[in-house]
Amino acid sequence: MSDQNKLLEQTLHQEIPLTEHMDVRVESFDGQELIVTAELQPNINIHGTAFGGSLYSICAITCWSMLHLLLTEQGSDAQMVLGRAEIKYLKPIRQQIRARCRLPDDAQLHAFLQRLSHGDRAAITMTAEVLDGDDVAVLFSGRYSSF
Repeated sequence: MSDQNKLLEQTLHQEIPLTEHMDVRVESFDGQELIVTAELQPNINIHGTAFGGSLYSICAITCWSMLHLLLTEQGSDAQMVLGRAEIKYLKPIRQQIRARCRLPDDAQLHAFLQRLSHGDRAAITMTAEVLDGDDVAVLFSGRYSSF
């Protein structure tokens, strides 16, 4: 695991203690895509599948983490919060939870970073997917705002 991934995982566990209880781990980050995982057992429901609240949480955390990495890279100390979100559960997860977030398109990202660089409040929509093998099992979209 890279130092950057270790630092992000430590930040999550310190700043959002629930992530440690969920067994959230940073699997990889390549500058464009972040993969975050969590074991099924601490996130299981009565049906033996991943609990919907855990899936929502890991998606929200994965998107926030991508923004955190981006803003750290930009040298920004902006704080981001989730203001609105939507989730679609397409199929149950019966194995390790694996969430993926990719950077938004360049135009949206540029406008967001420009507003922040001018000291203005800014918002951006981030998306995450929970994967079941190669299939998308959960779709999440969240609007994150600076404060």
